[in-house]
Amino acid sequence: MKDMISTGVMRNIALVGISKNSGKTTLLNGILAAHPEQRWAVLSTGIDGETEDRVFKTPKPRVRLHPGCIFCCDSAWLDTHKSAVTVLYSKEYAGRALYLARAETALETQITGPSSVRQQREIMLLMHRYGADKVLVDGSLDRKSIALEKSIDMLILAIGASFGTTEQIILELQRLLILREIPLAELSRYETKRLESSENILFRLNGRWWDSRMQSLIRKEKEVLKLLERNPQALYIPTSLTDAVYERLSGAFAAKDVRLVIRHPECLKLSLPILNQLVRDNRLSCLIPFKIKAFALNSTAVGKEPVAAEQFRQEIRGAFPQETFYDVMELQ
Repeated sequence: MKDMISTGVMRNIALVGISKNSGKTTLLNGILAAHPEQRWAVLSTGIDGETEDRVFKTPKPRVRLHPGCIFCCDSAWLDTHKSAVTVLYSKEYAGRALYLARAETALETQITGPSSVRQQREIMLLMHRYGADKVLVDGSLDRKSIALEKSIDMLILAIGASFGTTEQIILELQRLLILREIPLAELSRYETKRLESSENILFRLNGRWWDSRMQSLIRKEKEVLKLLERNPQALYIPTSLTDAVYERLSGAFAAKDVRLVIRHPECLKLSLPILNQLVRDNRLSCLIPFKIKAFALNSTAVGKEPVAAEQFRQEIRGAFPQETFYDVMELQ
């Protein structure tokens, strides 16, 4: 992980988890502590660094920053730190005042960020403008999250025992690794921009991309089948594809041999067996690849019986010998 983080190409790094309480804050703190030579900035797509879990009331770590780190916070935390920080920028987002501040001394804090992807991109750009070499984003696996946008160079996946049994975690990792292998669509620069700008399903016919006027596949199966009768060469899907929808359309997709281009692999909200069928039976590619570059294990299961940490690590690592799994505690 050190080599990947140190490279200048990885400027924007997002931490995502397969479930709540996956150990992202511990992972974030570990990365910051392991790489003090980098000029870091950190933000969250929600709130990170709370002292306890909202549901189970179990302790959670604060975000620990070293001097020089830039972070995004609200007015309450800005007031808490007083002269320990320098305010770089402030703006209201959706009626909420947020600040970019630089830590002048080592401190423990809470971080946050604006709610929309567009505003989060704005904050990231400002962080670089104010001197950050790298930005760490506490994000989420959601197709509308900035963690899955082109502006993110690297994803680190936190795998927490809170997700479920080890068997359930292994199945979910198998699904995510299949998504990671979906190739990037071979498109011209114009086509890429055309697809990136559309929230509607598009279809390619006679060398052009056309707007279907559909924003979702759900309850639109009849319209999609009618569209497929026109024998399009490709279909662009920027929205969710679920098991139920795919099972109704799979026969038509295969029969027409239409090329499926999805915005991001996380648009495929499919169970493992259905995902395997989709990949096997269709020509599939994506507009934005799934940039999972590293994995971090957290054997702590909040609200559940304790998991034997060494056994948890061995079982996960044994199931995927070709991958490297770090332990969040090993990064402290």
